[in-house]
Amino acid sequence: DWDNKKSDWDGGNKSWRKDEENDSKNWWDKKNKSSWSDDWKGWRRDGGQENKQDWKQDWRQSWQQDDAGGEADRPLKVCAEAGRKCVRNIHQYPILSPEWIQLVDSLKQLTRLVQLEGRMPANSKVSEAHGRNQDSEGTLWDQEAHENAIRILVEEAKVNLCLRMMNDFKKWQYNPAEKKATIVDAMRAYDYSEVQLEQKCRQFEESLGQLLWRAFVHVETLQLMDIPLLIEHCYLVLQHCETLRKESLESSPKEQELLIMYYASSLFRHAEALNNAELLAKSREFKLLHLVTSHVLAHAKEYPEEVSLDVATGLAALADNEDFSTEWQAFFDDQSEMATFLQLKDVLVEPILAKSPEKKKEIRPLLDFFNTITRKMG
Repeated sequence: DWDNKKSDWDGGNKSWRKDEENDSKNWWDKKNKSSWSDDWKGWRRDGGQENKQDWKQDWRQSWQQDDAGGEADRPLKVCAEAGRKCVRNIHQYPILSPEWIQLVDSLKQLTRLVQLEGRMPANSKVSEAHGRNQDSEGTLWDQEAHENAIRILVEEAKVNLCLRMMNDFKKWQYNPAEKKATIVDAMRAYDYSEVQLEQKCRQFEESLGQLLWRAFVHVETLQLMDIPLLIEHCYLVLQHCETLRKESLESSPKEQELLIMYYASSLFRHAEALNNAELLAKSREFKLLHLVTSHVLAHAKEYPEEVSLDVATGLAALADNEDFSTEWQAFFDDQSEMATFLQLKDVLVEPILAKSPEKKKEIRPLLDFFNTITRKMG
């Protein structure tokens, strides 16, 4: 029965943890195991009783099936099976409808799975796979890191849908009259307070935003994306920050007003592996570089350290882009915009290099671009 099988599994894990050659050693140290367990319990709690039963059923099935990967692969199988269920629940619904509120729970669960996988040890055996490009970190399908939840999101063709959902949500949120009317209607129709509905909105934005961020890290995801829509979404959020949040973002690190910098950076970083000409033309049309620059100059002090570095390396990749380097002047309306861009050296780049001098190699193309602009301005 289930209890006996769980007991067997616990006993098997004690033996497994003693195996010095197993790459999962760090995962099971006291601190990480405790954190992993707490998040797993939270994931089950967020899903409600129905999802707890699904979780138990997944474990039963994992024991009934022949697992060629051995003991260590079983937790990964459960994560993958649970992730696929969550991903298949993703559909577009009217904001604050009962179906939309249920969707929020699935997105929260999927985000927790991403966090759980992030704590798992890298699979070093992947690097030994025949035919794998040893000069890269791999793709979603052959990398050492565990990102099954994001991989499934891509395989199920849900990333574009997630982007459209986020774009529609932010348009709705930026329209105070429409947002208020929707909340009032939802309060009348369902047993929710305004505070509860606002919480659901925040959970939707933070969970979906993090999933998109993790997906956009991978060029193979962007190759399947509606790039013009992604650029338009970046414009929507950055323009809102430019006009209404100039003094302070007043947002958490998980909200779009900050995560959007990761999205723009990923576009710049992977442009040459995408439709480079179209991406650069669309970026120029929506003045994406100018808006990114304004965001950095206004809010760099609010950035976590990893955001600053990600933006700097994204801009460095853009500066190193062969097509961009031949037409970079078209991205600036006049010399005043060039002068504004040069301020990034003091505001963004110098603080990074002062703290981490070894990052200079990664940012070198951006430093060279600063010199190019300086020479052009005379």
